[in-house]
Amino acid sequence: MTKKRIISFESGRLIALLAIITLHSQVFMKSPLIFGEPVIGMILNQASRFAVPLFFIIAGYFYYPKLVKSDSKEDVFWQYTRPLLMMWLSWSIIFLLIPFNFTTLLNDGYWAERTNYWSSLLANPLNSLFEGGLVHLWYIPALICAVGIITLLHAFKVEAILLPIALILFVYGCAAGSYVPVTDMEAPIFTRNGPFFSTLLVALGYEIHRRKLTLDSKQSIILAFSGFALFLLEANYLYFFANGAFYHDFLLGTPLWAIGIFLFLQGKPDFGEKLKASTISNDLLGVYLCHLLVVIYFFNIVFMLGVNPILSSLLAVPCAFFISLLVVKGLRKLPFGQLLVR
Repeated sequence: MTKKRIISFESGRLIALLAIITLHSQVFMKSPLIFGEPVIGMILNQASRFAVPLFFIIAGYFYYPKLVKSDSKEDVFWQYTRPLLMMWLSWSIIFLLIPFNFTTLLNDGYWAERTNYWSSLLANPLNSLFEGGLVHLWYIPALICAVGIITLLHAFKVEAILLPIALILFVYGCAAGSYVPVTDMEAPIFTRNGPFFSTLLVALGYEIHRRKLTLDSKQSIILAFSGFALFLLEANYLYFFANGAFYHDFLLGTPLWAIGIFLFLQGKPDFGEKLKASTISNDLLGVYLCHLLVVIYFFNIVFMLGVNPILSSLLAVPCAFFISLLVVKGLRKLPFGQLLVR
């Protein structure tokens, strides 16, 4: 029996993936400048930060029925995580071996180009372990950490402490991450990685399904905009008043923002029907895994050709998405394709 797709969630995943590619492509971050700042690029960068949190919530939402319908919680966990681990390891090996910087490669050779990269990873080996061969792969270990904690608590029938534990991890992640200029706290790894943020977001999706929580569209939109407004207020406070960074992956407003979007999608199951996202649903994780390499190569070529930054920004997202999609579809036809894509 084929699994029924919820159109709005598939559309949300597609939009979130495009937002991630926009973020990694640094669209309009060099030009145009308004009052000396790439204002359009800055807005796009900040507005894209809902994407990975939404992925986590959707993952938790669909993990719940898998877990409760099985007598063996351990089997569910391994069935869910084994292909993820396999893809994480396979792509990590590829990213460790394939050169990124064409200029260094042409001038100094393969070994020099790779040695520079390997040295940067070895400078913080524990953090690199929670990421993998390229920075965006952090999503998979973080997701596995989250579902591992949820599975363990469910197996011991102590789900009541799931949200408190997840909230503690999230607050610590903020305190030892973006809020370091305020708290002076330190963490052994970059807190975006591992269980710090992912656990709460996956748990929220899990609990929404478990408790059958819903909101109407208007309430969902208000919640989402409130979370986004809080996120922007935090980012501006940290940058202008605490000497922190301007760009952040997760802040205290992130869960509210992502929950609002998720609940809107849940309440509008036909949202985005014209996008036909379900036709490429199985390819989206593969596109996520390979897209950053495509973006890196795209900008290597753009730099070598001296392409106008506005033109390159306009081309980056569609080029990265469609080339990545072709790569994924090509990998499916290879004998070892199951190691790289689902």
